[in-house]
Amino acid sequence: MGRRGGCVLNGCLTVLVTALGLVLFGVWWVGTAPGRADARARDEVEEAVDGSRDRLSRAASDGSLLGTEIDRLVPNGYRKVGPEVERHDRRVTITTEITYTEDGWFGGSATGCYRFEVVPASSVPPVSVHELPEARCDLPRAQDPGRLPAAVAADVVVELRAALAEGGLAAVQSAPVWATRGIDIEDQETEEGQLTDLVWLSAGLNEKVCYEFRTKETPGTVTAERLTPDGCYRIQREEEARAEAEERAELDASSRQIEHRLDRAVADGTLTDAELKRALALQKTDEGNKLWFDAPVAVPVSVERSPSEVIVVTKVEALDINRPAVGCYAFRASLARQSVTRRTAAGTDCFG
Repeated sequence: MGRRGGCVLNGCLTVLVTALGLVLFGVWWVGTAPGRADARARDEVEEAVDGSRDRLSRAASDGSLLGTEIDRLVPNGYRKVGPEVERHDRRVTITTEITYTEDGWFGGSATGCYRFEVVPASSVPPVSVHELPEARCDLPRAQDPGRLPAAVAADVVVELRAALAEGGLAAVQSAPVWATRGIDIEDQETEEGQLTDLVWLSAGLNEKVCYEFRTKETPGTVTAERLTPDGCYRIQREEEARAEAEERAELDASSRQIEHRLDRAVADGTLTDAELKRALALQKTDEGNKLWFDAPVAVPVSVERSPSEVIVVTKVEALDINRPAVGCYAFRASLARQSVTRRTAAGTDCFG
């Protein structure tokens, strides 16, 4: 019995020791989690620094380093302020804050202030990096005049010319410059060897200006022009105008056929309800000109009769079953003159 009780006691001690060990491990793990998270964040910042150095080195290998390349290749800090850039002869000095924040219960964060020294097309190493006190990136600074919209537009032109020479309009359309901070494409249009880009360029806090970039495959030119803010919606409005014109043409074709059918019906000086119904029984067709029954082109909304005329207000749709165009037309049938006229009617007559 003593040995049996001793085994039970030893088993209880083992369980208690194991439980205590787990509790202590849990306390240690929770207590050190923030430090581990901060360490991971610091590693991410260092990786971002190494990546920026490599990207800047590749960009500067052609002998120049554009402001748009810097904006694209060097990350912002948590204040979302662009890097500070100084140029002295061929040397470019970039000072920027790099931040990483990890979400979650034990999320960590790390921030560093770094200075990149770049000498385009120089001997190895073309890019050097130095970590500065964080206070250096907190210093107030005036707006860099090199990042005014006109200067950004000039950089965009340079990058687009390089893309055009490398891969034609297709390369321009997907050029890396379009992924640059502060550059947002509103619309693109390609026609007859020309690409037009309507683009918003950042002009300061919550302010943007509109530029049009035109790239011509022959003779291989890229131009930039500043437009009024409304100019960035020009392509969209032209497309809307074309769509409206096509819709009007489709509805006019439908209403014209209905007019001809009514004109034949009124040729005897009368327009009975049965004749009116048959005239309006025009059916839609598909792309193969196949009739779609129970898909009428015209749906009457109101009919007014007098001894001399009949006025029919009708909702009219496109003849093609695949076209969504819908309009409202009024047909006036003159019994005395045995003729029919049509006009567009107010939308409320058909859709109110």
